Amino acid sequence: MKQQPAFIQLPSMSMQAIYHTIQQVVTSNIPILITGETGVGKEGIARYIHETGPRSDKPFIAINCGRFSAELLQSELFGHEAGAFTSAIRQRRGAFEVADGGVLFLDEVPEMSLDAQKMLLRVLDTAAFTRLGGNETLTVDVHIIAATNRDIVKVVDAREFREDLYYRLNGMMLHLPPLRERTEDIAPLVTTFIDEFRVEYGKCVTGITSEALKRLEQAAWPGNIRQLRSTIQTAVALATTDKLELKDFPDIHPEFIQTLISIWHTFPPETQHAIWDTLHSETRHTIMHELSIRLPEPWQSMPASYMPGIGGKVESLNIGDLNQNQILRAVAQKRIEQCASLREAAESLNIDIRTLQRYAHWEEPDK
Repeated sequence: MKQQPAFIQLPSMSMQAIYHTIQQVVTSNIPILITGETGVGKEGIARYIHETGPRSDKPFIAINCGRFSAELLQSELFGHEAGAFTSAIRQRRGAFEVADGGVLFLDEVPEMSLDAQKMLLRVLDTAAFTRLGGNETLTVDVHIIAATNRDIVKVVDAREFREDLYYRLNGMMLHLPPLRERTEDIAPLVTTFIDEFRVEYGKCVTGITSEALKRLEQAAWPGNIRQLRSTIQTAVALATTDKLELKDFPDIHPEFIQTLISIWHTFPPETQHAIWDTLHSETRHTIMHELSIRLPEPWQSMPASYMPGIGGKVESLNIGDLNQNQILRAVAQKRIEQCASLREAAESLNIDIRTLQRYAHWEEPDK
């Protein structure tokens, strides 16, 4: 299990205002709803609330509601008795029981099934629930923090999320602005991520050049803090000097892609997997395109033979003689097979559903 990155307070006025608001309510048990784009740091704020509040010595449990089917999510949250469903061979405690006395963070909360929403509303109203397949009423004392990257009001209007549950969760709403709107936070984040990954990769990287930092501050960062962290991870892994330079950033320095391809075979497999997993989807596609127009030989030792998997697992695809469109089709179809929904499959590849479907249904042109 990977250790969570150390939390740091960020200097931008918008984030300082959020910290101030948190300190005003942190001693209460009021439910908190955190909104913001993907990767903007919602779980980090939830952990900050836990660590600075009176429950800091009790558990912090995080559940991503979008990663489970309806039945499995209810089991994850409320537990189950042996025999509750086919694979329930023994009793299992759910997140509410494990988090008793502490904080339960529910990410992607609009993805919950309506049945799970109904059970969650009951817990919020009565602090009581039953395990799936059970009759015993259990009581817990849990502080609920929910989060979403969707427009929650639109989700409620579309009747995909219970209105009464929305109002119950929205005791306090915190909206985290995207990283591109608070560029003064980038420098301290970069420093934190350099310190984290230089230890992991055994590098003597102590900082970043002003030119490279300026380019990072000018980038759009659609993936926000998560994307910035992955970019720094890649740069540190490939750095050859004691300071990160512009050439170390493939997502903002296109010429680096050629360098990465040329030196890829020099890295051991575990490093290859780690680096490939940090690259932004557009960079991966560019690399695959570069490789698809070359002779088949480079495919055998290049990152295009490894696609990032679900839940940290690496998927291996046989793509030795495929071109770019064929690769994308294979990856898209495999994800659709593995994921519970088109939305989940698209999000796992950092693309929208329409693009996923276009990849999956691509056909060879008539010759």
